[in-house]
Amino acid sequence: MEKQWHSKKVLVLGAAKSGIAAATYLHHAGADVTINTGNIPPEDEQDKIQALGIRSVFNEHPVGLLNETEVIVKNPGIPYQIPLLQEAISREIPIYTEVELAYLATEADFVAITGSNGKTTTTTLVYELLKGGKRPVHLAGNIGFPAIEVAADAKTDDLIVIELSSFQLMGVESFHPRSAALLNLSEAHLDYHGDFDSYADAKGNLFRQMTRDDQIVVKLTDSEVMKRVPAHLAPNTFSFERGDASVVDGWVTVRGERVIRVNELALGGAHNVENVLAALLLVEPFDIPKAHIERVLRNFGGVAHRTESLGDVLGRAVYNDSKATNNVAAEAALRGFDAPIVWLCGGLERGADLSSLVPALSNVKAVVAYGETKERFKELGESQKIPSFTVETLTDAVALAFEQSETGDIILLSPACASWDQFKTFEERGEHFIHLVRAYEEANR
Repeated sequence: MEKQWHSKKVLVLGAAKSGIAAATYLHHAGADVTINTGNIPPEDEQDKIQALGIRSVFNEHPVGLLNETEVIVKNPGIPYQIPLLQEAISREIPIYTEVELAYLATEADFVAITGSNGKTTTTTLVYELLKGGKRPVHLAGNIGFPAIEVAADAKTDDLIVIELSSFQLMGVESFHPRSAALLNLSEAHLDYHGDFDSYADAKGNLFRQMTRDDQIVVKLTDSEVMKRVPAHLAPNTFSFERGDASVVDGWVTVRGERVIRVNELALGGAHNVENVLAALLLVEPFDIPKAHIERVLRNFGGVAHRTESLGDVLGRAVYNDSKATNNVAAEAALRGFDAPIVWLCGGLERGADLSSLVPALSNVKAVVAYGETKERFKELGESQKIPSFTVETLTDAVALAFEQSETGDIILLSPACASWDQFKTFEERGEHFIHLVRAYEEANR
């Protein structure tokens, strides 16, 4: 697989983890590699590049680099608007992301998941389900190891499960997964893509090379998703929520066959039921034993900070959804429960219009808001006649949430805001929330 790169002049844009992984693979494959970044990388990254012995250009993107370039492999986050890439487009120089490179590097089959929400949970669940099959399985991409590292080591019969962003999917050409899902579409990353259609079309690149022999999984009721399914594939798509996988009489079913009762799922929230249905269709071609599927679904409680179940805490079901940094994600979490919710929210002030959250508040019995946006969330709750409170910190919010809840209620941290007013990352916020919940439980047993 490496022969195609021998003596090829390749420009790698970006020197973070995936960029260095791509440069390493290409260099060992015999390519003439130059690595270029618009900043000065940290010393450890510079050391890795120097150890490879390849040419490096830091702190600028000189257009002159294109004179010695046949192919570009770029970090997904680098916008196409920079002059170097605009000129590359005009010269018709291929621009790939690491995903395309990984696909070209292996004979293994890919199972690929994208969407505006739920892709990390679904990807991780698919990985856990596939572990019960006969084929070795690897997790790659945003939530695993760099895709090219995984692909370079994978054997022909292996499976690679990969979560894909719109940024990554803009840079694929021959990428052809064996099983793939576009879970949903809602407005996101418009600062990068310019408009919704460009963003959605990038997601649709997932299906570009797929055939009727592949497993194509979509949400039939999402009209924007259905627009991105190529016409020749439409008769062979498999749908979740309503269709091939759905909930019937309280049971998760696939093609009419009962799999598990919804109330036995370890994953909480109606939106996660959709993720389960999609995952079951994605793994269908790989003959996973039913007993393994049931065991995973009873035990897989989600991905850290994404509607992550903390279990029963003093009679309350507590969920950490710190990853919900915008309205769309918080709305999905709020709509996912039938029991009364005490909602912890707030964080960095970005001026977002909160009114879109109103339809999702029907099960909220109390709002506990903290951080820079606390007053606005209090006003939102009060506008719907929901008891609403403000505190300064997450520490105070957790204690108040328990006080405002009772046995059988949901306590949900789903901030609808970035974490940066009080925390470095959403992960740090989520870890602090878990610590506070456990400490409160210990003190009040």
